[in-house]
Amino acid sequence: MSNPLARPHAISRWALFTLVALAIAAVLAPWLPIPAPEQMDLDHRLQPPAWFEAPLLGTDSKGRDLFARTLWGARLSLLVGMLGSLVALAIGIPYGAIAGMAGGRVDRLMMRFADFLEGVPMAVVVLFLLSVLQEYRAELATVGIGRIHIFFIAIGCLFWLPTARIARAESLRLRSTAFVEAAHLSGASRWWILRRHFLPNLMPAAFVMLGLTLPRVILMEAFLSFLGLGVEAPGISWGMLASDGLAALNPLVDCQWLLLVPAAALALTLLCLNHIADALQDRLWR
Repeated sequence: MSNPLARPHAISRWALFTLVALAIAAVLAPWLPIPAPEQMDLDHRLQPPAWFEAPLLGTDSKGRDLFARTLWGARLSLLVGMLGSLVALAIGIPYGAIAGMAGGRVDRLMMRFADFLEGVPMAVVVLFLLSVLQEYRAELATVGIGRIHIFFIAIGCLFWLPTARIARAESLRLRSTAFVEAAHLSGASRWWILRRHFLPNLMPAAFVMLGLTLPRVILMEAFLSFLGLGVEAPGISWGMLASDGLAALNPLVDCQWLLLVPAAALALTLLCLNHIADALQDRLWR
């Protein structure tokens, strides 16, 4: 008889393969035999997808190849997701570890502060950070920091709260372990215990949290770019492509592929990430 548990693992392997293939194609996009994403051909505007001839996924209202633009959009969307998730982990894991290790009043104060931040709408926080940092855009540009870098940091700063809660829960569990109690009895400082025992033992949870945070960050970037609040031209992301596709739709022109193609790429990526995160949870936490 077939193992009923084999099917979810097979799906997660296919999800991982699909995601890795997409990431490799996105990285190699500048060297692939595809048109440049900004290359316009006004004689071939709004061509529908043709599966057996180029352009594969059609063209937009300026004659730009949609397959090339979607692949280049994957570069920025995946990069925002990865860097934003790493920022969230860099803030959330130490914060949650310190709260769980300290316990008592310190833990309560730190988590009440996290509760307060969690009640603030994420989009409002991003807009606030971008508007404040916009005032110093010229100064930041002199040191090589542009809007896109600020965008990475702003999104990452929003998603550290769930990471901190998971890290705190794991730290509360570690507090009662024999090796941590032995370190306390031997006179080790809290910072030494944090570095030596807590943070290394949080690494398995960090991989799971990365898998859970990555799709949320990608989706937030797509949402903000769709509203025109995220990635700016000439940058390309899936959210920006979906926004352009929606703007091009009208009752007189049949060009629904401009919206469906980036939306399908985003949905497929999020689905793969969710399957991978579930597989990581099964392997590391159960």
